[in-house]
Formats: sequence, C-alpha cells, structure tokens
Amino acid sequence: MTVFIIIFLLTMLVITALAIVRTSNLFTAAMLAGIFSLLIAMVFFLLDAADVALTEAAVVGMCRSFRVRCAC
Repeated sequence: MTVFIIIFLLTMLVITALAIVRTSNLFTAAMLAGIFSLLIAMVFFLLDAADVALTEAAVVGMCRSFRVRCAC
C-alpha cells in the first residue's frame, strides 16, 4: 500500500515540477514550489527519513515563503 502512495506522490512531484517550469507568473511558481516542498517532505517521511522530511518542511518551506513575500 505504501508503494502505491509513494508512486502517486512521485507522479504529483513530476506534474508540479512541470507546472513550475511552464508557468509565467512568479507568484504561481512560488506557490507551486511550496506544494513541491510539501510533496517531497511527504515522500521523505514515507521512506522513513523523518529528520530529512522535517528539515525540508521547516527550512525550505520557510525560505520559499520568505522569498514570496519579498518578491511581491
């Protein structure tokens, strides 16, 4: 069951990455990057790397949200 969830999340990661590359709006790209960060943190957590998932969610998520505030 976990394998199917991981495959689904990896598929969503690819879709989100393609959407980030294809968008022309900076705010949309920043929001999609936040979604990408959340998805990759969930993948890390499912792969039993909870410390990496927590770091991804906290540090990278905070940096991206700060970047959005500075860009807008």
